Amino acid sequence: MRKNTRPVAVIDIGSNAVRFVVYHDLCRVPVQLHNERNICGLGKTLNKTGKLNPDGVTAALDSIARFAALISAMKIKTVLAVATAALREAEDGPWFVETVRERFGLDINVISGEEEARLSALGVVANHGAVDGLIGDFGGGSLELIGIEKGRIKTQNTLPVGALRILSHDTTAARLDYIDQHLKTLDLSKFRGQSFYVLGGAWRSLARAHIFMEKYPVQVLDNYRLNVDEAIEFTTLIARQNTKSLERMAGLPQRRVRDMPAAALVLKRVLETAQPSKLVFSGTGLREGLLYDQLSSGIKQKDPLISACREIGRETSRFSTEKELLSLAKWIQPLFPDPDAPLVKTLQAASLLSDVGWFEHEDHRPRHAYLRILNMPLYGMSHRRRAILALAVFVRHKGYLRTLGRGKPELTEAAQKMVNRAERDEAVLIGLAMRLAYTLTGGALTLLKHGEISVTDTDLNLTLTGRHTGIKGEVVQDLLNQIAALTGHAAHITVKNDSAV
Repeated sequence: MRKNTRPVAVIDIGSNAVRFVVYHDLCRVPVQLHNERNICGLGKTLNKTGKLNPDGVTAALDSIARFAALISAMKIKTVLAVATAALREAEDGPWFVETVRERFGLDINVISGEEEARLSALGVVANHGAVDGLIGDFGGGSLELIGIEKGRIKTQNTLPVGALRILSHDTTAARLDYIDQHLKTLDLSKFRGQSFYVLGGAWRSLARAHIFMEKYPVQVLDNYRLNVDEAIEFTTLIARQNTKSLERMAGLPQRRVRDMPAAALVLKRVLETAQPSKLVFSGTGLREGLLYDQLSSGIKQKDPLISACREIGRETSRFSTEKELLSLAKWIQPLFPDPDAPLVKTLQAASLLSDVGWFEHEDHRPRHAYLRILNMPLYGMSHRRRAILALAVFVRHKGYLRTLGRGKPELTEAAQKMVNRAERDEAVLIGLAMRLAYTLTGGALTLLKHGEISVTDTDLNLTLTGRHTGIKGEVVQDLLNQIAALTGHAAHITVKNDSAV
C-alpha cells in the first residue's frame, strides 16, 4: 500500500452479523486491508419481543469495542458506521446507538430500508456497471429487492424476510407461507428474462457451496453465474439439508451453513416468482455502495476494471509509469485487426498488470503472476475475461501453456477450462507480444517508441530504430516467429539504423 493512501473503515451492524472492513482508500476500486465478521444475532428475538437479543447486544458491544481499538491503532480518520433492520425496528435500538456513542465515540447511522436498498444497488453498480435487472440483498432481518435500469434504480422494496425471521418458523411449510405472503405484494414479473444480481452473506455462502460441490475451476465468488434452472435445482437441494449434512456437502464451517437452508428457500421462491435469465453473485454490496456514494461523479464514471489495474500497475511496475504501461496496450493493438471495446479493455488491463510478477524469483514468476490475477479482487470482469488476463500475463512471464490432458496436471488448467480455443490463442498472443516488448526494452517501456509492429495481409513486421531498442537477435526473432505462427503471417525484422541498434 502506498504511503499517501488514507484508509477508510466501515462498520456494518446487521440483524445477524456485525462486520468491520478497512479499505485502503476512498477511490474507484477500494481494496480491503482488513475484514472480520462476528455473528452476534442482534435481531434473533426481534419477532417475539420487539427488542434486541440481550446476548447479541453483549456480543455486538464487545465486537465494536475491538473495532474501536483497531481504528485507533490503525490511525484511521474516516469511519462510516451503519446499522440496518435490527436497530431500525427494535424498541431499544436508539439506546444501543447512544451506548456506542458514549462508550466508543462512534456515530451509527441507522438507515431506512429504502436507503439500505439504494446503497446495495450502488455496490452492484460500482462493480458491474450500468446494468439492467433485479438486485437482491438478503440479510438476517430483511430482503431488499431493487429494480435497476442502466444503472439507475427504478423500484426498491424492503421485505421483513431475513434469515432470522425465516428460522423463527418451525416448519418448511410455515416458512414458505411466510415468504410467499410477502413476495405476493410485489410484481416481479417485469424482471422475467433479465439478470438477477444477488448479495448478502447467506446468499454468498450458497455460491461458495456451489463452487465447492461442482469443483468449479476458479475460486472467485464475484461474478459467479448460474442459469435459473440450475439455481432452482441447487436451492431446492440445500433447503432440505440440516447443518451437519451441509458442512459435509458444502465444505464450509458451521457458522457459514447455519442460515443456508433459509437463504436457499428464499432464493428459490424469488427465482420461481421473478423468472430471471441468470443468477449473478456480486462480491460487492452495501459497504462498497457506501464508499461509492462518497465519490465525485467524475470518479464514479471511471471504468472499474481499468481503475483497479491502474492501482496495481503503479505498485508493481519496476520502471514504467501508468502512461507507459497503457502505451504498451497501444503498441500491441496492431496485432488485432478492428478490436472491439472489450478487447481494447483487455489489452489495457493486461498491460497494466504486465509486470506483476517481477519481484518473484524468475523461475516462479509465471506461476505467481498467474495465480495472483486469477484470484485478486478485480471489479467489472467476468470469470472468462479473468482467465484470459491470467493466461496472458503467465505467458508474458515466460510461461508455456501445455495441452490439457497430457502428462502431469497443467498449472493453468483452471483458467484454460474457462476459455475456448480462440480465447486461449488471444491470451497467448497478448502474452507473447508483451514478452516481446519487455525483451526489447528491459521493462523501460518508454523505449517502445523505437520499435513498431505493423501487419499486412501476409506479413508481420517489427521495425527497430535508434540505439536503445534492443537486439536484432535470436530471442527477438524467435518471439516474433511465435507471434507470426499464431496470426498466420510471415515474420520480418527491419533495423533502420544497424550501427545504432
